[in-house]
Amino acid sequence: MNGIPKSSSDFGVVLPRAFVFLGVAILGATLVATSAADDDSEGPIFRPFRVPTGVVQSAAGDPALDETNKFFDPGLGTNGQACVTCHEPELGFTITPSFIRQRFADTDGLDPLFRVNDTADRPDADVSTVDRRRDAFSLFLDLGVIRIGKTFPAMTDFTLEPQDTSRFGMLPNGADSQSTSPTLSLFRRPLVNTNVRFDSAVLWDGRASIADMRGQVQRAARALLLAGGPLAGPLGDVSNADADEVAAFMLGVFTTLDFDDNAGELHARGAMGGVANLTELAFDPAAPCLFFGMNMMITPLTPPTCTQSSPRPMSLFDAWADAKNVGRNASRAAVVRGQQLFNTVDLHFRPGVIVHCVSCHATNNVGNNPSAEFFIRLGMDSVQTLNDLAAGDPRVTRLLDRVKKLPEYCVRPTSDPTSFSAAPCGTREQDMKTTDPGRALFTGQMMNIGAFKPPILRDLPVRAPFFHNGSAETLDDVVNFYNARFRIGLTPQQHDDLVAFLRSL
Repeated sequence: MNGIPKSSSDFGVVLPRAFVFLGVAILGATLVATSAADDDSEGPIFRPFRVPTGVVQSAAGDPALDETNKFFDPGLGTNGQACVTCHEPELGFTITPSFIRQRFADTDGLDPLFRVNDTADRPDADVSTVDRRRDAFSLFLDLGVIRIGKTFPAMTDFTLEPQDTSRFGMLPNGADSQSTSPTLSLFRRPLVNTNVRFDSAVLWDGRASIADMRGQVQRAARALLLAGGPLAGPLGDVSNADADEVAAFMLGVFTTLDFDDNAGELHARGAMGGVANLTELAFDPAAPCLFFGMNMMITPLTPPTCTQSSPRPMSLFDAWADAKNVGRNASRAAVVRGQQLFNTVDLHFRPGVIVHCVSCHATNNVGNNPSAEFFIRLGMDSVQTLNDLAAGDPRVTRLLDRVKKLPEYCVRPTSDPTSFSAAPCGTREQDMKTTDPGRALFTGQMMNIGAFKPPILRDLPVRAPFFHNGSAETLDDVVNFYNARFRIGLTPQQHDDLVAFLRSL
């Protein structure tokens, strides 16, 4: 791999290793967790890797899931990329802007990371010189976002104003190698594509189903890896067997922070953090999402049954409740206080409606939502919303400045027959602007403009920048946004405690 992880002894801890041996029926799985004193025994992708806040580690639910999987094979497509190109094990199966910028500097932008079809600002970008490549991949370098060429559903209750921009070209784009139909260019962070076994909705906008992981792999390989070439059909030419192999990897590998530089081992003193506990949770009969009687390699899959199994969905660090405010235990006490805030602090969703962080991040000790139909517009897709929030809290300006770099779209309900040529965007009462229509480009409904799923929160501290568009550069920015957006009124201590909890996931 591209990084050299330090030995677990460098951190004064023994990092766990977990393997789950699967039978044909998932519920017949037997979990075998052991401790690895030697990193080499972990294999190149299951070793502990040093990250800015601690140590991240992955574990396989099946010993056959390793670096020989098609997940790592650039032959799955035609543009030199593989799934691993944007989902690096040493980075918690995502990538970061610092990693992207270093790759650009090392290769003058010629690494397989840099392809005009998916990581450039536009699919017809000029990449003939290093300076032009730096300009062409500016959003990728700055925000760590990948361009998704999203087509329109057959029926919508809104229209979209066409535009011709110098930065992004024609929008919608009729000449996008990701599709044979016109697309919008949407810029999104690559979600961690391990831990998928906990998902209820797949991808930021839920356009893929957990019940059809084979199809999700084939469509992603077609659009992003150009499987079958740029003119191939929607599934490219990835075989069912190859797609099933990649899907098995995504559904059978688990990744999370195992050691935090402040709080130490996240499974110490009975705490339930760390990769061994996460892997065990995935196959426990009390898991938040249960897969009934299926083989992961056979599709279509039976959709899982996902339930909120606890009135307090986050209880990972209950065992630290008696931690004294001294030394490392002081950091653990902060994590416990942050967990309590995550469970109980009031968010003013709308007048008269109070919710909590766990109202959306409701899956027990995982943090996504158990419903495949739960999507919400928080507002980080809207320049206007962020501008209004920044007027009250200047710290939100950091997010606003980043979102301003994205293309902005104007949508108008079809109930208003007035054309954009007759009435420019903003002159009609129901016009809406967004940098990403989100779920609406799947449902065709304007009510879903800017709506996205609450993502799985495990492995969170590794994957900055945050939110679907990389708008929050740090966890401090995340907390600042929520504090302003939902008028929480956090004290400085509460802010720091929430950050301490989030960085321990």
